Amino acid sequence: MRILAALAYLPFLFILVLFLPKNRFVIFHIRQGFVLSSLWLLWVFVWRFLPLLGWIVFAPLGFIFLAYLTLFGIAQALSGNLSPLPVVGTWADRLRV
Repeated sequence: MRILAALAYLPFLFILVLFLPKNRFVIFHIRQGFVLSSLWLLWVFVWRFLPLLGWIVFAPLGFIFLAYLTLFGIAQALSGNLSPLPVVGTWADRLRV
């Protein structure tokens, strides 16, 4: 179950994990993976379509922040923790899967 939960943090792989057997632990990480994937998609949009400000400021800072959250989420899932990610956790709690 820990590996399934960790896969949910890779962008858009949470969709595959949705179709596998799940429990409370995996659902928790699927929700956070969904919000994180949405943030990755938003980051790509800002990076791609906002000239200068998007390229200079948002691209590097957003990438570093999202990469940190992704790696932190994977580490939390592999270690068996149910602690929410910063920023993402509050949004993920509102989702019902």
